[in-house]
Amino acid sequence: MIRQEETCRRICETLERLVQTKSLSDIKVIDLCRASGVPRSTFYYYFCDIYSVPQWLWDQLMGYSLYMIGNDLSWDEGHRIMFQNLLRHKALFSKIYWENDCNSILEYGYRGGYSAIKNNVKTCKGHEWTEEELVDLDYTIKALASLTTKWGRDGMVVPVEKAVQIFSDHIPPFLKALCDT
Repeated sequence: MIRQEETCRRICETLERLVQTKSLSDIKVIDLCRASGVPRSTFYYYFCDIYSVPQWLWDQLMGYSLYMIGNDLSWDEGHRIMFQNLLRHKALFSKIYWENDCNSILEYGYRGGYSAIKNNVKTCKGHEWTEEELVDLDYTIKALASLTTKWGRDGMVVPVEKAVQIFSDHIPPFLKALCDT
């Protein structure tokens, strides 16, 4: 498990360097493998394509932040840690937030955040979601994913505490209460 994580991190670090000169969609797996010293067979053992690399890193970072909201973390705590984690990988995320297709980190983060919060509140709080609440959750998470993308595209210069405040100000009160209790 440690070797797997080390290999995946080395691939992520190499990708972070490569996206400084090319867009993610222009980077080929073969180029990433050459630059990282990881054989293609090993790459494909851990990843299915170039887009799954930042998605893997996203899941690693969000597993202790966004994906824990409504479970071990409150709304504000989860987002504070999320922004801090993304800042640690600013060189990568500030570049890949410009990708706009179905593989974008915006879409991936939206799907993961929605699913995690929905499941955490149901499992940990015993809350049965109504259809109206799920619409509110869906639109809130999509809007916040777009705000996170804007933050990344703008160079992550808005301070973390200001970003957390914005996120806290743009959530329906019932949803914040469900996540925080």
